[in-house]
Amino acid sequence: MLLKKYSLVITLSLILFGCKSEKETSKDDSFTFIERNSYLVDSYNGLDYYRLAETTKLMDGYYVVGDETKKWEEFECKKGLLNGDYIVFHENGEIFSFSKYANGKLNGEELRYDPLGNLTKKSMYKNGVLVDSQFTYFDTGKVESEIKYENGQKVETLYYNMLGHIVSQSYIKNSRTITQRLKDGKLYSEMVSSNYDDYETIKFFNEDGSTKAYLRKIEERDSLFIVELNDDGKEIKRVNVQSNPVEAAQYSKLFN
Repeated sequence: MLLKKYSLVITLSLILFGCKSEKETSKDDSFTFIERNSYLVDSYNGLDYYRLAETTKLMDGYYVVGDETKKWEEFECKKGLLNGDYIVFHENGEIFSFSKYANGKLNGEELRYDPLGNLTKKSMYKNGVLVDSQFTYFDTGKVESEIKYENGQKVETLYYNMLGHIVSQSYIKNSRTITQRLKDGKLYSEMVSSNYDDYETIKFFNEDGSTKAYLRKIEERDSLFIVELNDDGKEIKRVNVQSNPVEAAQYSKLFN
């Protein structure tokens, strides 16, 4: 794997050429070795500026952060701003995350791994904004979830089981978030929630696709009601949860 080979080259360089403090440049002048906690980060106008803690000088060049036994980070700065690769390591030396920066902002793929080296998450950034799809993965390497973004805004989410089948999905339509759950490939429930008020409904389906129950929870004057609706969304029954707990429990079974 290219990332591991790249990390190995840096590690071998440290062993062969030795390391120096933040005051000095290593014999291999392609990078500077500094100790952990020897730099600080200032935030200004939405950007993070990296400085050496002792001199407060803006960092410039490629830095390897670690101690005598392990490496914690590798990153490249230009006039204090992250530019290029930024690598963070697990305690065992495996890569935790690998990302790309341009002028202090995430720009390109960001990859995350577990301590065993398995990819757990993949994101794509453009000028600091999430774009395209963000994926998470099972230990097997199969996709666990996919979140689709447009201009940094989440527009659709898909969750999968270990077999690769969709178990739930959500998307935004008419300023409302629609979340659907599936069982054995069939629609089991559909929740609709408003993005600007407290409106929320949930519909449960039978095996043949017909409506099993169409419900809404409403709070009025410190009382909680479960309202049953018809297919047109009209109220046909209202149950006070406090005064009719037994009847309300029948509906709660569906929610659970």
